[in-house]
Amino acid sequence: GKNSWRHARVMWFARRKKTPPPPPAPGGSRERSMAMRPAVNRLVREETLESGFTRLTYRSAYKPWFAGVARRMGMWDGRPLERKLELDELGTFCWKLVDGERSVSEMAAVLAEKYGLPGREAELAVAALLRELGKRGIVGFREPGD
Repeated sequence: GKNSWRHARVMWFARRKKTPPPPPAPGGSRERSMAMRPAVNRLVREETLESGFTRLTYRSAYKPWFAGVARRMGMWDGRPLERKLELDELGTFCWKLVDGERSVSEMAAVLAEKYGLPGREAELAVAALLRELGKRGIVGFREPGD
């Protein structure tokens, strides 16, 4: 009847319950992450702005499904796109610490000392920046023994 259709429609648009994040993997994954050594992608170009902050230019590819549509519509010639990312004061400071040798935890310690931050807060700030740079292919990570 009419009510069952309405119920089905409401259920169709009902929000899915978010699943809680999985617990951290055993074996010290946080310690392992903090021991990683970020290194800059050689294709990234860096420039210092008048403000003293850093602007990064990096290549970005279309997602495969979008690339097909864009190519068919004549909107894309297949070459990688260049994107720019401007870092603020903390981002610029952390960026200058990325040398392929210094670990994430060492970077956090330098940041904490420079800005008077609690150690955990500095770790979170550095990890968030590096995660974002890693997603964009701006930095890669080396294991401590590499």
